[in-house]
Amino acid sequence: MKMKSIPLTLLAISILAGIMLTPSHASFVVNIYARTDKSSYVPGDTGTLFITVRNSGTQAFAVKNISITYPWKAFITDHWDGNKTITGITQALAAGQTYNTQDTFTVPTDGRASNIFGGTISLQIGTDIAGGSFSSGSATIAYAVATYQPLSLTSSVLQIVEIVLLGVAVVMLALVFMGIGKLSKK
Repeated sequence: MKMKSIPLTLLAISILAGIMLTPSHASFVVNIYARTDKSSYVPGDTGTLFITVRNSGTQAFAVKNISITYPWKAFITDHWDGNKTITGITQALAAGQTYNTQDTFTVPTDGRASNIFGGTISLQIGTDIAGGSFSSGSATIAYAVATYQPLSLTSSVLQIVEIVLLGVAVVMLALVFMGIGKLSKK
């Protein structure tokens, strides 16, 4: 009889251990959505980045900060330009709730926004869980590159022809006007 109870005891202990080791805490799921206000930008344009943070899990948390890195990030003289951290946020989010914010930006005119296909804006969300764990997201941005077309004969032929024709027409009108004064009067 003792031999039959040992496997049953081991089975009961393993089931109980499995139940005790299974996490019973709530899930922590953060979804980040972002979009720009225009489909594309040219250098010097100002735009708005719309950001939505959604709690898709069952555990409540608070949004503490949002770090934004634009594709034209560069170290200029004595600081980094093209990234920003929005601090001072203490927005608590229960399960299913969202937090919406926006950030304005200006596309630089100094050549850093030189990729003709645009780039990716990276987002990092700091929370009050696990020592400020960061969840990440992204948004795409498209911008046109400034172009320069030098003046050439082929690009301005139509304008040159128009100016020559106007000059010829003025000369012909002047000759007709001077010829009218010489006609005999009857």
